[in-house]
Amino acid sequence: MGIYTAATIPSTDVKALLVDNWDEQQGNVPSPNVVDLNDGTEPIRYDARMQDVIIVKIDAPMEEENPIGTWVYGHRRWRVVLELTTKVGRVRLWDMKNEIRRICHATMHTMTNFQRIQYINFHENTEDNQLLWGGRVAIELVSSAVLLETSNE
Repeated sequence: MGIYTAATIPSTDVKALLVDNWDEQQGNVPSPNVVDLNDGTEPIRYDARMQDVIIVKIDAPMEEENPIGTWVYGHRRWRVVLELTTKVGRVRLWDMKNEIRRICHATMHTMTNFQRIQYINFHENTEDNQLLWGGRVAIELVSSAVLLETSNE
C-alpha cells in the first residue's frame, strides 16, 4: 500500500501564484486581499473599502478530461474564476485585470501541479454596484497528454 497523497486543489495553487507574483514595484497596483473561496480555512467576509479583493473560485465545469488515442492518455483542464472588486475606480479594476494577465503569461509554465496556466477572458460587471467596480477573470490550468489511468498497482 502506498503513501497517501492529498489531491491538488486548483484554486489553492492559483491563489499562491497570485500572492507570490503580484508586482507592486514602480507604482503598480497594490497587492489585493486574495481569498480562496473553496479553501474553507478562511472566512469569506471581506471589506472592499479597506483593500482591493480577488476571490478565487472553481468554475463549472471545474474539470474536463479529453482522452486521446487509445484513451490511456488525454488532456486535462481545470477552470478557475477570479472575481475582482475595488472601490478605487474602473481604471484600478482594469489594472488588476492586467496584472493577473501579466502573471499568467510570465509564469505560464512554472506551476508544479499543472503544465500551463492560460488567461482566457475578462468580463466587467456593469450593473449598479454602489461605488464598487467588479469583474471576472477566467483562467484555465492545463495538463496535456497526461496518463489518465488511475490503477493502484
